[in-house]
Amino acid sequence: MLFKTWIWVLFELTIVFILLSLPASNFHASSNWFGNFPIDKLVHICLFGSLSFSILVHFEKSKFTKLKTVRAHAYVLIFCTLYGIVMEYYQKYYVPSRGFDVNDMLADALGAIIALPILYHFRKRNLSNK
Repeated sequence: MLFKTWIWVLFELTIVFILLSLPASNFHASSNWFGNFPIDKLVHICLFGSLSFSILVHFEKSKFTKLKTVRAHAYVLIFCTLYGIVMEYYQKYYVPSRGFDVNDMLADALGAIIALPILYHFRKRNLSNK
């Protein structure tokens, strides 16, 4: 089971990298949902929420209790946030027509943070079913 979750984490990292490597010309700039909330930010929230969730689940399935601690969960959030920052620099310097956007970094961090209560919800639900 741990191998499957590791593959999931690697898949998530790859998907985030590929999607954030696409040139901006592949997207519609005027795509807005919920009034002034741009779909781009929703995509960042979902991508990094899913990435964070996959790592957290991988840690939960591990036999090492240190990976199930609050500290380990904080490291996951820090890693995902730093990955988002690194991807913004990557976009600025290496992806045509893409730039550096602080709001994207905030959306990445928000997505990573949102994964925690979702994980805790599933953990609580699984414990009550046992």
